[in-house]
Amino acid sequence: MEVSTLPKKQKRGIIFIVIGANFLFLLNQFLLITAYPVIMRDFSINATQVQWLTTSFLLVTSIFILMTGYLIDRFTTRHLVISSLVMLVIGTLVGWLASSFVILVVARIIQAIGAGIMLPLVQTILLMVYPENQRGRAMGLLGFVMNVAPAIGPSIAGLIVDFYSWPYLFLIILPPAFLFLILASLYMVNVTERRPTQLDIPSLVLSSISLTGILYGTSMISVVGFVHWLVGLPLLIGILCLGLFIKRQNMLKLPTLNVTIMKNKAFAWMTGSVFIIAMLLLSAETILPLFSQNAQGSSAFVAGILLFPGTVILSITSLLGGHLFDKYGGKTVISSGFLLLMAACFLFISFEKETSPIYVSAIFCIFMAGIGLTMMPQVTMAMNRLPRSELAHGTSIMTTLRQFGMGIGVTLLTTMISIRTTDTALPYEEAFLRGTRGAFIAMSVLAILAFGLFVWGRRKREP
Repeated sequence: MEVSTLPKKQKRGIIFIVIGANFLFLLNQFLLITAYPVIMRDFSINATQVQWLTTSFLLVTSIFILMTGYLIDRFTTRHLVISSLVMLVIGTLVGWLASSFVILVVARIIQAIGAGIMLPLVQTILLMVYPENQRGRAMGLLGFVMNVAPAIGPSIAGLIVDFYSWPYLFLIILPPAFLFLILASLYMVNVTERRPTQLDIPSLVLSSISLTGILYGTSMISVVGFVHWLVGLPLLIGILCLGLFIKRQNMLKLPTLNVTIMKNKAFAWMTGSVFIIAMLLLSAETILPLFSQNAQGSSAFVAGILLFPGTVILSITSLLGGHLFDKYGGKTVISSGFLLLMAACFLFISFEKETSPIYVSAIFCIFMAGIGLTMMPQVTMAMNRLPRSELAHGTSIMTTLRQFGMGIGVTLLTTMISIRTTDTALPYEEAFLRGTRGAFIAMSVLAILAFGLFVWGRRKREP
């Protein structure tokens, strides 16, 4: 169906369905983490084993995100939205009734299939439904939802686990999941164009091995350090398979993922900038609570409260940044965001053991305001450089790199802190402070690099 002919009321209905479903998937992704200690006790498993709930979810999600271009070319939007919600309902039911840890992992894998379809799909749908001069608003709305779900998820989960038990974390997802499934069945229509395509099995195998190798290799850095075969070998295999995957896509007449859009230099450079911003986002959210507890001796409660105002600021600036993008253009909004981002990273370096928690939280708010004004507005600017026919493949690449950026950034920077902490005769708190300062310096360099990529990409024109 031609999007421009849809009544405004129907467009709003489509937006409500996909944004609501996206919120559910994101909330579901972050709910279970808080319950890991209880799950470990109930199933008599250790901390390494329970991480399979996260690892399996991330791996399967990433594989399906890479297939986004193929899925959107092959199936209708209606079919994909309904299928993703069916996976969410089935996976949630299995998780609620899980009697063993293996079944619980299977439940997360089923949910991850739905998440891998929905998370990039919602961005493509919003870009298709909104005209180009309103895409900033669309991405701002998406950014708002993306940031609210992780903010409230752990709090909700903590209350439920304290007063009930972890299966209720699945139960609270079921009613809204059924509701959105019904709404999608009644009102969802196709807003993308189907094109000739084919599922290339070797491409699927190569991408799966690549993602598995890179994820496993980076996850082992925090366990065995940078120089170890358990890190080097998986990373080498993953990178080699990634290279073979890219080479195969260039050879296929109908590629699973159209990697040739990376020849669009503007899109490529800004995608790299978004990748780095994603690294910085989750790294700061991980490192600051550790700094508060291990270097300053604060309680877990104080460390958690430090992040809350910044998370609120991020949600607000994501929404505001989209409106400002449509009104003033990307250059002013994104450049202002980078100034805030770089200033905050530089100020992080000055933190001491005696630094007030209020001051730490205030600087984190500046940091998150910078993230809100750079990430989604830059996604909008990058996607605007692509033709409508390639939005699905562009979304697939952008979303995959954003997911990987968050995981890789946390692993590398926290490992840097661990190495600086253990390789010294200083007292633990002093050593941890020095390690954290090193991580903040690295973040400052990355922020400058991200700004440089944005400036370079903005000057490029489509081939």
